[in-house]
Amino acid sequence: MFDYAEACPISKAASVLCERWTLQIIREMFMGATRFSEFQKYLPRLSPALLNTRLRTLETQGIILRKRVPEKKGYEYQLTPAGNALKPLLGELGKWGMNWVFQSMEGDELNIAVIVRDFAFAMDTQQLPSGGSVIQFNVQSESEAAKKFIMVRDGAAQACDENLGNEVDVYLSADLKTLYQIWYGEVAVNTACEKKLMKVVGAPVYTNNISRWLRTSQFAQHNRNHCQ
Repeated sequence: MFDYAEACPISKAASVLCERWTLQIIREMFMGATRFSEFQKYLPRLSPALLNTRLRTLETQGIILRKRVPEKKGYEYQLTPAGNALKPLLGELGKWGMNWVFQSMEGDELNIAVIVRDFAFAMDTQQLPSGGSVIQFNVQSESEAAKKFIMVRDGAAQACDENLGNEVDVYLSADLKTLYQIWYGEVAVNTACEKKLMKVVGAPVYTNNISRWLRTSQFAQHNRNHCQ
């Protein structure tokens, strides 16, 4: 951890938070990550060794808490009050980034697992039929085609890599960049459907109000390329 050697609270905070990948790890914890494997899944460019180092630093600084999982291998990581206090800071940082430095989305920056998880996190499950739903994403990227799922049960949406035999209620098919453009507000959900950038197949209760339950990023409204 770099020490700026200044009697300044900004410098002290920066010495903890501004190391490479630290803010992304905290972001993932606000998105629900608690296990080492989950950080690896959603931060694939972060090496296991560096991830371990950053987690230990955050634990030492009192930002996260590490707990052994009963009857399971490994640990769970939870935010402490000091860690939870960073949520408004990350929100403002995201707004600033979208306003001033976010310009384009390149192919190697896009991740199928991440975007489906993001849609699950933001999904308005109150707009979906009661009793649960299974949503299948058919996603084409520059290098692969993949199927991902969002399972909705008891008002909670969870991204999954496999369906495990449940009946699918609605299918969404699009290329990866289109999904990111929808997520960040550059293309409206209904526009993507009308222009056949995204194909939606399912019962009318899903297809007719997709813009109500498929919600976009909290930062989308700050995108300079936001659709009108």
